[in-house]
Amino acid sequence: MGFFTLKHKRIAKKMSRADLMDAYYDSEMALNSAAYDGNEKALKKAMKEHGKYEYAMLYQNTPKYLKKMSKRK
Repeated sequence: MGFFTLKHKRIAKKMSRADLMDAYYDSEMALNSAAYDGNEKALKKAMKEHGKYEYAMLYQNTPKYLKKMSKRK
């Protein structure tokens, strides 16, 4: 199994870089809010969501992704 899951790859392909960054920052705000509240369940959920967008953004920087996207054009 690779570093990026199929879920990360699908998100990276469906969303633009700007949309991913917006979702990433929104999830970061939710993460900070959950941490401030001290709610472990909400914190775990927010961290999962945050990680999903972070990995999708990282996948968009890989040579494999860039090669696939250049072939599409």
